[in-house]
Amino acid sequence: MASMVHIGKEVLSEKDVEDIFDSVLSSASSKLKPTTPTYEDEYDCSNRYRGLALIICNENFKTENHRRDYCDDEIKLMKETFGKHLNFTVLIFKDLTAEQINWVIHRVLFYKACKQPGFHRMSDCFACVLASHGGEESRGSNGKPTLVDLRDQCLYGVDHKPITTKAIIKKINDVKALKDKPKLFFIQACRSRTQMHITTSGIEHGHTIDINSASHGNCPTDCTDEFYKQSFPECPTQNEPSLKANHGIISEKKDNAEASIFHKLGQLFGLNKNDAEKIIEPEDMISILDQSCTDDTLVVYSTASEKYSYGRVKLGGWMLVCLNKAVDEQLRQSNKSYHIDLMDILIAVTSAVAKNFETHLSDDNSSRKCAVVFEHCLYKELYFSNNWI
Repeated sequence: MASMVHIGKEVLSEKDVEDIFDSVLSSASSKLKPTTPTYEDEYDCSNRYRGLALIICNENFKTENHRRDYCDDEIKLMKETFGKHLNFTVLIFKDLTAEQINWVIHRVLFYKACKQPGFHRMSDCFACVLASHGGEESRGSNGKPTLVDLRDQCLYGVDHKPITTKAIIKKINDVKALKDKPKLFFIQACRSRTQMHITTSGIEHGHTIDINSASHGNCPTDCTDEFYKQSFPECPTQNEPSLKANHGIISEKKDNAEASIFHKLGQLFGLNKNDAEKIIEPEDMISILDQSCTDDTLVVYSTASEKYSYGRVKLGGWMLVCLNKAVDEQLRQSNKSYHIDLMDILIAVTSAVAKNFETHLSDDNSSRKCAVVFEHCLYKELYFSNNWI
């Protein structure tokens, strides 16, 4: 059955979401051979259904320059990855507001309202792909001074309103029928700090070396500071970032940064660079990112904390492109093995992004990489049997 894409402007109430779930789950096809043997150190994948793969992908935001032009490419890739290749029941939404995202997650939680109340119970696992703009937002201190900056990774609806990744994962973990089953989340979105300026942060610059200590034995050549600067002009110092990257602007010719919307909103409403730079983090402030991972959960981020994520027009977000490629490669090799190993897929994704993708700064010939990061609390191995082929 071909998976329909449900557009946000057509989803006018939570009842509409419920009807969509009813239609999709009632027509879900079971696996051809659901009696694959499992072992104590593996998650049970002998259930009737592979599980629900929920895909939410946002393209058209309220302001035109926030558009993610490769959203449809991502949807196509994820339909193939989870539907055709991994035999999930795929449910796709596009261009949802933050409230609509909450409606969708709420329907997963209260699955008894659907015509297939036992669907999750008869499934191997659950998967969720979230592709949108994103960032890391401070929780705030209600005006009180604090030495701790506690942040949450957020996704933005097309209305520019945030919803935390942690809240989404928590609601899914509250589904009793999914208890002890793997929950897999793939987040294609930026994780940059919302108060940082797009040209001065969020780009991976590598390690900063203290030029004074470097000239006393740690430097690759025995030289004075001035000679070292002349010989290695791209080497970073404490006061001067490497490759002049802090003064560059990300090129939009090939890749789009899925940056925090607030950077551009600030420009839109007259917040200039100097205003943005007034928000300075105290040197003694402890910065903490509240992690989202919980029991039996895998979370794959398209980039590291405080960094930008990238996508390429006519391809899709880098991480999702490589996820599709990794699963496809595992399937082609499955004639020689009985299982598709989830960890092999994840390693292939991180490797492919690191080796095959980079973005360029417009003011010089330098390039920047982006690292896929994943965290998990899976206590068993997860294999997808290829016995439906």
